Amino acid sequence: MVGRHGALLRADAFHAILARDMRGDRADAEDVVTGRIFINYRRGDDQAAAGRLYDRLLQHFDREQLFMDVDAIEPGVDFVKSLDEQVAACIAFIAVIGPRWLSARNNDGKPRLDDPTDYVRVEIESALKRDIRVIPVLVDGASMPRPSDLPASLQALARRNAVEIAHHRFAADCDDLAGRIKRALGVATTPSAPAQLFVGSSVPQEEAGARLSWAQIFFSFKGRLSRMQFLIGFIFTLAFAAVLFDAVALTIEPFFHAAQPQTEGVTTKLPELLERRLLLVVTISSWWPALALVLKRLHDLGQGWKALLVFVALDVLWAILHLLNKDELAQPIAGVDLGLTFMLALIKGTTGPNRYGPDPLGGAPDLRKRSKN
Repeated sequence: MVGRHGALLRADAFHAILARDMRGDRADAEDVVTGRIFINYRRGDDQAAAGRLYDRLLQHFDREQLFMDVDAIEPGVDFVKSLDEQVAACIAFIAVIGPRWLSARNNDGKPRLDDPTDYVRVEIESALKRDIRVIPVLVDGASMPRPSDLPASLQALARRNAVEIAHHRFAADCDDLAGRIKRALGVATTPSAPAQLFVGSSVPQEEAGARLSWAQIFFSFKGRLSRMQFLIGFIFTLAFAAVLFDAVALTIEPFFHAAQPQTEGVTTKLPELLERRLLLVVTISSWWPALALVLKRLHDLGQGWKALLVFVALDVLWAILHLLNKDELAQPIAGVDLGLTFMLALIKGTTGPNRYGPDPLGGAPDLRKRSKN
Protein backbone atom coordinates (compact mmCIF):
# COMPACT_ATOMS: atom_id res chain seq x y z
CA MET A 1 0.00 0.00 0.00
CA VAL A 2 3.03 2.30 0.21
CA GLY A 3 2.98 4.85 -2.63
CA ARG A 4 -0.09 3.29 -4.23
CA HIS A 5 -2.02 6.38 -5.12
CA GLY A 6 0.35 8.19 -7.49
CA ALA A 7 -1.04 6.99 -10.80
CA LEU A 8 -4.64 6.91 -9.68
CA LEU A 9 -5.38 10.65 -9.67
CA ARG A 10 -6.76 11.64 -13.07
CA ALA A 11 -7.56 14.93 -14.71
CA ASP A 12 -11.20 14.76 -13.66
CA ALA A 13 -10.11 15.37 -10.06
CA PHE A 14 -8.65 18.70 -11.18
CA HIS A 15 -11.89 19.66 -12.90
CA ALA A 16 -13.89 18.55 -9.88
CA ILE A 17 -11.84 20.76 -7.56
CA LEU A 18 -12.20 23.75 -9.87
CA ALA A 19 -15.94 23.17 -10.16
CA ARG A 20 -16.27 22.93 -6.39
CA ASP A 21 -14.35 26.17 -5.89
CA MET A 22 -16.40 27.95 -8.56
CA ARG A 23 -19.62 26.87 -6.84
CA GLY A 24 -18.42 27.84 -3.38
CA ASP A 25 -20.69 25.14 -1.99
CA ARG A 26 -18.37 24.50 0.94
CA ALA A 27 -18.12 28.09 2.09
CA ASP A 28 -20.53 27.65 4.97
CA ALA A 29 -18.87 26.54 8.17
CA GLU A 30 -21.74 24.20 8.98
CA ASP A 31 -20.92 22.08 5.91
CA VAL A 32 -17.25 21.60 6.76
CA VAL A 33 -15.93 18.31 8.13
CA THR A 34 -12.95 18.51 10.44
CA GLY A 35 -10.64 15.53 10.66
CA ARG A 36 -9.40 12.96 8.17
CA ILE A 37 -11.18 10.25 6.24
CA PHE A 38 -9.06 7.14 5.68
CA ILE A 39 -9.59 5.15 2.44
CA ASN A 40 -8.41 1.55 2.78
CA TYR A 41 -8.14 -0.64 -0.34
CA ARG A 42 -6.42 -3.69 -1.75
CA ARG A 43 -3.77 -2.87 -4.32
CA GLY A 44 -4.33 -4.69 -7.61
CA ASP A 45 -7.96 -5.44 -6.81
CA ASP A 46 -9.71 -2.27 -5.66
CA GLN A 47 -7.09 0.20 -6.88
CA ALA A 48 -9.01 1.71 -9.81
CA ALA A 49 -12.28 1.96 -7.89
CA ALA A 50 -10.53 3.52 -4.89
CA GLY A 51 -8.91 6.11 -7.15
CA ARG A 52 -12.26 7.06 -8.70
CA LEU A 53 -13.85 7.23 -5.27
CA TYR A 54 -11.06 9.51 -4.04
CA ASP A 55 -11.49 11.81 -7.05
CA ARG A 56 -15.23 12.08 -6.52
CA LEU A 57 -14.98 12.71 -2.77
CA LEU A 58 -12.71 15.68 -3.54
CA GLN A 59 -15.90 17.52 -4.48
CA HIS A 60 -17.09 17.21 -0.88
CA PHE A 61 -13.91 17.25 1.23
CA ASP A 62 -10.58 19.02 1.17
CA ARG A 63 -7.67 17.10 -0.28
CA GLU A 64 -5.94 17.17 3.11
CA GLN A 65 -8.92 15.40 4.67
CA LEU A 66 -8.76 12.36 2.38
CA PHE A 67 -6.02 9.92 3.28
CA MET A 68 -5.26 6.91 1.10
CA ASP A 69 -1.65 5.94 1.50
CA VAL A 70 1.26 5.93 3.87
CA ASP A 71 3.62 7.42 1.30
CA ALA A 72 6.79 7.23 3.32
CA ILE A 73 7.54 4.99 6.26
CA GLU A 74 11.13 5.57 7.21
CA PRO A 75 13.51 2.59 7.37
CA GLY A 76 13.58 0.99 10.79
CA VAL A 77 10.15 2.35 11.78
CA ASP A 78 7.53 -0.11 13.02
CA PHE A 79 5.06 0.09 10.12
CA VAL A 80 2.24 -1.44 12.19
CA LYS A 81 2.65 1.31 14.78
CA SER A 82 2.92 3.94 12.06
CA LEU A 83 -0.28 2.77 10.36
CA ASP A 84 -2.02 2.65 13.72
CA GLU A 85 -1.11 6.28 14.35
CA GLN A 86 -2.38 7.33 10.93
CA VAL A 87 -5.72 5.60 11.42
CA ALA A 88 -6.02 7.04 14.94
CA ALA A 89 -5.94 10.54 13.44
CA CYS A 90 -9.01 9.83 11.29
CA ILE A 91 -12.69 10.35 12.11
CA ALA A 92 -14.05 8.01 9.41
CA PHE A 93 -12.66 4.90 7.75
CA ILE A 94 -13.72 3.62 4.31
CA ALA A 95 -12.87 -0.03 3.54
CA VAL A 96 -13.10 -0.55 -0.24
CA ILE A 97 -14.04 -4.17 -0.94
CA GLY A 98 -13.77 -5.60 -4.45
CA PRO A 99 -14.60 -9.05 -5.86
CA ARG A 100 -11.15 -10.47 -5.01
CA TRP A 101 -10.71 -8.68 -1.69
CA LEU A 102 -11.34 -11.85 0.30
CA SER A 103 -9.59 -14.32 -2.02
CA ALA A 104 -6.35 -12.36 -2.59
CA ARG A 105 -3.34 -14.53 -1.83
CA ASN A 106 0.35 -14.08 -1.16
CA ASN A 107 3.13 -15.60 -3.23
CA ASP A 108 3.02 -18.68 -1.03
CA GLY A 109 -0.66 -19.22 -1.86
CA LYS A 110 -2.01 -18.27 1.55
CA PRO A 111 -4.85 -15.72 1.97
CA ARG A 112 -3.41 -12.26 2.46
CA LEU A 113 -5.93 -11.44 5.17
CA ASP A 114 -4.54 -14.32 7.23
CA ASP A 115 -1.19 -12.52 7.36
CA PRO A 116 -1.03 -10.39 10.55
CA THR A 117 1.30 -7.96 8.73
CA ASP A 118 -1.01 -7.44 5.72
CA TYR A 119 -1.50 -3.68 5.28
CA VAL A 120 -5.23 -3.95 4.62
CA ARG A 121 -5.73 -6.08 7.71
CA VAL A 122 -3.56 -3.87 9.92
CA GLU A 123 -5.44 -0.72 8.93
CA ILE A 124 -8.90 -2.25 9.41
CA GLU A 125 -7.92 -3.76 12.77
CA SER A 126 -6.72 -0.35 13.89
CA ALA A 127 -10.00 1.29 12.88
CA LEU A 128 -12.23 -1.36 14.44
CA LYS A 129 -10.66 -1.06 17.86
CA ARG A 130 -11.37 2.67 17.96
CA ASP A 131 -14.48 4.81 18.07
CA ILE A 132 -14.27 5.47 14.33
CA ARG A 133 -17.10 5.20 11.82
CA VAL A 134 -16.02 2.21 9.66
CA ILE A 135 -17.88 2.01 6.34
CA PRO A 136 -17.43 -1.01 4.03
CA VAL A 137 -17.82 0.13 0.41
CA LEU A 138 -18.61 -2.62 -2.10
CA VAL A 139 -17.36 -2.03 -5.67
CA ASP A 140 -17.39 -3.97 -8.94
CA GLY A 141 -20.27 -6.18 -7.81
CA ALA A 142 -18.56 -7.43 -4.65
CA SER A 143 -20.60 -8.86 -1.79
CA MET A 144 -20.09 -8.39 1.93
CA PRO A 145 -17.91 -11.14 3.50
CA ARG A 146 -19.41 -13.29 6.25
CA PRO A 147 -17.88 -13.25 9.74
CA SER A 148 -16.77 -16.86 9.29
CA ASP A 149 -14.75 -15.81 6.20
CA LEU A 150 -12.67 -13.32 8.17
CA PRO A 151 -9.92 -13.57 10.79
CA ALA A 152 -11.22 -13.09 14.32
CA SER A 153 -9.80 -9.57 14.51
CA LEU A 154 -11.77 -8.50 11.41
CA GLN A 155 -15.10 -10.21 12.07
CA ALA A 156 -16.60 -7.00 13.45
CA LEU A 157 -16.29 -5.56 9.93
CA ALA A 158 -18.99 -7.96 8.70
CA ARG A 159 -21.45 -6.36 11.13
CA ARG A 160 -20.95 -2.88 9.71
CA ASN A 161 -23.64 -1.67 7.34
CA ALA A 162 -22.12 -1.56 3.84
CA VAL A 163 -22.59 0.89 0.98
CA GLU A 164 -22.65 -0.37 -2.62
CA ILE A 165 -21.20 1.72 -5.44
CA ALA A 166 -22.23 0.56 -8.91
CA HIS A 167 -20.54 1.39 -12.22
CA HIS A 168 -23.66 2.78 -13.87
CA ARG A 169 -24.35 5.21 -11.02
CA PHE A 170 -20.85 5.72 -9.68
CA ALA A 171 -20.98 9.50 -9.31
CA ALA A 172 -24.39 9.52 -7.64
CA ASP A 173 -23.44 6.69 -5.25
CA CYS A 174 -20.21 8.45 -4.26
CA ASP A 175 -22.09 11.68 -3.60
CA ASP A 176 -24.60 9.75 -1.52
CA LEU A 177 -21.72 8.19 0.46
CA ALA A 178 -20.25 11.65 1.12
CA GLY A 179 -23.62 12.83 2.39
CA ARG A 180 -23.93 9.81 4.68
CA ILE A 181 -20.47 10.47 6.13
CA LYS A 182 -21.35 14.09 6.85
CA ARG A 183 -24.65 13.15 8.45
CA ALA A 184 -22.95 10.49 10.57
CA LEU A 185 -20.51 13.10 11.80
CA GLY A 186 -23.29 15.56 12.57
CA VAL A 187 -22.53 17.91 9.69
CA ALA A 188 -25.37 19.59 7.81
CA THR A 189 -25.39 18.69 4.12
CA THR A 190 -26.50 20.57 1.05
CA PRO A 191 -26.98 19.03 -2.42
CA SER A 192 -23.87 19.51 -4.53
CA ALA A 193 -24.03 20.18 -8.22
CA PRO A 194 -22.11 17.77 -10.47
CA ALA A 195 -18.68 18.81 -11.67
CA GLN A 196 -18.64 20.24 -15.18
CA LEU A 197 -16.28 18.83 -17.74
CA PHE A 198 -15.31 22.31 -18.90
CA VAL A 199 -15.38 24.79 -16.04
CA GLY A 200 -16.13 28.33 -17.15
CA SER A 201 -16.52 27.26 -20.77
CA SER A 202 -19.23 28.59 -23.03
CA VAL A 203 -19.40 25.27 -24.88
CA PRO A 204 -22.94 23.83 -24.62
CA GLN A 205 -23.12 20.76 -22.40
CA GLU A 206 -24.30 18.50 -25.23
CA GLU A 207 -21.12 19.45 -27.11
CA ALA A 208 -19.06 18.39 -24.11
CA GLY A 209 -19.94 14.77 -24.83
CA ALA A 210 -17.55 12.61 -26.79
CA ARG A 211 -17.73 13.15 -30.54
CA LEU A 212 -16.53 10.10 -32.39
CA SER A 213 -15.51 10.05 -36.03
CA TRP A 214 -17.14 7.54 -38.38
CA ALA A 215 -14.00 5.43 -38.26
CA GLN A 216 -14.17 5.36 -34.46
CA ILE A 217 -17.89 4.57 -34.48
CA PHE A 218 -17.43 1.51 -36.69
CA PHE A 219 -14.00 0.21 -35.72
CA SER A 220 -13.03 1.43 -32.25
CA PHE A 221 -13.88 -0.49 -29.09
CA LYS A 222 -13.52 2.59 -26.86
CA GLY A 223 -16.04 5.23 -25.92
CA ARG A 224 -19.83 5.37 -25.74
CA LEU A 225 -22.66 5.63 -28.28
CA SER A 226 -26.13 7.05 -27.88
CA ARG A 227 -29.15 5.00 -28.92
CA MET A 228 -29.57 6.92 -32.17
CA GLN A 229 -25.87 6.66 -33.08
CA PHE A 230 -25.94 2.94 -32.40
CA LEU A 231 -29.14 2.32 -34.37
CA ILE A 232 -27.93 4.25 -37.42
CA GLY A 233 -24.54 2.54 -37.30
CA PHE A 234 -25.98 -0.95 -36.96
CA ILE A 235 -28.54 -0.50 -39.75
CA PHE A 236 -25.77 0.82 -42.00
CA THR A 237 -23.62 -2.23 -41.17
CA LEU A 238 -26.46 -4.61 -42.06
CA ALA A 239 -27.19 -2.73 -45.29
CA PHE A 240 -23.52 -2.71 -46.30
CA ALA A 241 -23.21 -6.47 -45.66
CA ALA A 242 -26.35 -7.15 -47.75
CA VAL A 243 -25.09 -5.01 -50.64
CA LEU A 244 -21.66 -6.65 -50.50
CA PHE A 245 -23.21 -10.13 -50.56
CA ASP A 246 -25.43 -9.33 -53.56
CA ALA A 247 -22.59 -7.65 -55.46
CA VAL A 248 -20.22 -10.60 -55.05
CA ALA A 249 -22.99 -13.14 -55.79
CA LEU A 250 -24.03 -11.36 -59.00
CA THR A 251 -20.38 -11.16 -60.08
CA ILE A 252 -19.70 -14.87 -59.57
CA GLU A 253 -22.98 -16.35 -60.77
CA PRO A 254 -22.49 -15.79 -64.57
CA PHE A 255 -19.26 -17.77 -64.56
CA PHE A 256 -21.04 -20.90 -63.31
CA HIS A 257 -23.97 -20.50 -65.65
CA ALA A 258 -21.52 -20.28 -68.57
CA ALA A 259 -19.88 -23.52 -67.48
CA GLN A 260 -23.15 -25.38 -66.85
CA PRO A 261 -23.58 -26.99 -70.34
CA GLN A 262 -20.24 -28.76 -70.01
CA THR A 263 -20.42 -29.84 -66.39
CA GLU A 264 -24.12 -29.77 -65.72
CA GLY A 265 -24.04 -32.52 -63.05
CA VAL A 266 -21.50 -30.61 -60.99
CA THR A 267 -22.49 -26.97 -61.34
CA THR A 268 -26.21 -27.32 -60.57
CA LYS A 269 -25.50 -27.44 -56.79
CA LEU A 270 -22.25 -25.48 -56.72
CA PRO A 271 -23.87 -21.98 -56.79
CA GLU A 272 -26.03 -22.89 -53.75
CA LEU A 273 -23.02 -24.17 -51.80
CA LEU A 274 -20.98 -21.15 -52.80
CA GLU A 275 -23.82 -18.86 -51.77
CA ARG A 276 -23.84 -20.35 -48.28
CA ARG A 277 -20.09 -19.98 -47.93
CA LEU A 278 -20.25 -16.43 -49.26
CA LEU A 279 -22.93 -15.57 -46.68
CA LEU A 280 -20.68 -16.93 -43.95
CA VAL A 281 -17.66 -14.95 -45.14
CA VAL A 282 -19.60 -11.68 -45.48
CA THR A 283 -21.21 -12.14 -42.05
CA ILE A 284 -17.89 -12.83 -40.33
CA SER A 285 -16.34 -9.80 -42.05
CA SER A 286 -19.07 -7.62 -40.51
CA TRP A 287 -18.42 -8.87 -36.96
CA TRP A 288 -15.75 -6.27 -36.20
CA PRO A 289 -17.88 -3.16 -36.86
CA ALA A 290 -21.00 -4.82 -35.41
CA LEU A 291 -19.28 -5.82 -32.17
CA ALA A 292 -17.54 -2.44 -31.93
CA LEU A 293 -20.95 -0.78 -32.09
CA VAL A 294 -22.42 -3.18 -29.52
CA LEU A 295 -19.55 -2.70 -27.05
CA LYS A 296 -19.71 1.10 -27.19
CA ARG A 297 -23.47 0.88 -26.65
CA LEU A 298 -22.87 -1.42 -23.66
CA HIS A 299 -20.39 1.16 -22.37
CA ASP A 300 -23.18 3.73 -22.39
CA LEU A 301 -25.14 1.33 -20.16
CA GLY A 302 -22.19 0.95 -17.79
CA GLN A 303 -21.29 -2.55 -19.02
CA GLY A 304 -18.09 -3.88 -20.57
CA TRP A 305 -16.41 -6.86 -22.21
CA LYS A 306 -18.18 -9.47 -20.09
CA ALA A 307 -21.57 -8.43 -21.47
CA LEU A 308 -20.14 -8.40 -25.00
CA LEU A 309 -19.19 -12.09 -24.65
CA VAL A 310 -22.89 -12.97 -24.90
CA PHE A 311 -23.04 -11.49 -28.40
CA VAL A 312 -19.71 -13.07 -29.40
CA ALA A 313 -20.93 -16.49 -28.26
CA LEU A 314 -24.16 -16.15 -30.28
CA ASP A 315 -22.24 -15.10 -33.40
CA VAL A 316 -19.77 -17.98 -33.16
CA LEU A 317 -22.55 -20.49 -32.47
CA TRP A 318 -24.47 -19.29 -35.52
CA ALA A 319 -21.37 -19.60 -37.73
CA ILE A 320 -20.72 -23.18 -36.57
CA LEU A 321 -24.34 -24.26 -37.12
CA HIS A 322 -24.44 -22.56 -40.53
CA LEU A 323 -21.23 -24.30 -41.55
CA LEU A 324 -22.80 -27.64 -40.55
CA ASN A 325 -25.95 -26.83 -42.60
CA LYS A 326 -28.06 -26.82 -39.40
CA ASP A 327 -30.28 -23.96 -40.53
CA GLU A 328 -33.16 -25.04 -38.29
CA LEU A 329 -30.91 -24.22 -35.33
CA ALA A 330 -28.86 -21.40 -36.84
CA GLN A 331 -31.83 -19.21 -37.75
CA PRO A 332 -33.29 -18.98 -34.19
CA ILE A 333 -29.81 -18.16 -32.88
CA ALA A 334 -29.54 -15.34 -35.43
CA GLY A 335 -32.98 -14.10 -34.37
CA VAL A 336 -31.99 -13.97 -30.71
CA ASP A 337 -28.76 -12.19 -31.59
CA LEU A 338 -30.56 -9.52 -33.63
CA GLY A 339 -33.25 -9.15 -31.00
CA LEU A 340 -30.74 -8.50 -28.21
CA THR A 341 -28.85 -6.10 -30.45
CA PHE A 342 -31.89 -3.99 -31.26
CA MET A 343 -32.86 -3.98 -27.58
CA LEU A 344 -29.68 -2.00 -26.95
CA ALA A 345 -31.19 0.75 -29.10
CA LEU A 346 -34.21 0.94 -26.79
CA ILE A 347 -32.56 1.01 -23.35
CA LYS A 348 -31.60 4.44 -22.05
CA GLY A 349 -27.94 4.83 -21.18
CA THR A 350 -26.45 6.24 -17.98
CA THR A 351 -26.62 10.00 -17.56
CA GLY A 352 -23.36 11.83 -17.19
CA PRO A 353 -19.80 10.49 -17.49
CA ASN A 354 -19.01 6.94 -16.44
CA ARG A 355 -15.87 4.79 -16.39
CA TYR A 356 -15.99 4.40 -20.20
CA GLY A 357 -16.12 8.07 -21.10
CA PRO A 358 -18.32 11.19 -21.19
CA ASP A 359 -22.04 11.04 -21.93
CA PRO A 360 -22.51 11.01 -25.75
CA LEU A 361 -25.51 13.30 -25.19
CA GLY A 362 -23.54 15.61 -22.90
CA GLY A 363 -25.79 14.93 -19.91
CA ALA A 364 -24.88 15.18 -16.25
CA PRO A 365 -26.23 12.98 -13.46
CA ASP A 366 -29.22 14.29 -11.53
CA LEU A 367 -28.15 14.10 -7.90
CA ARG A 368 -31.23 15.74 -6.43
CA LYS A 369 -33.18 12.49 -6.34
CA ARG A 370 -30.28 10.65 -4.74
CA SER A 371 -29.89 13.31 -2.05
CA LYS A 372 -33.38 12.53 -0.74
CA ASN A 373 -32.52 8.92 0.05
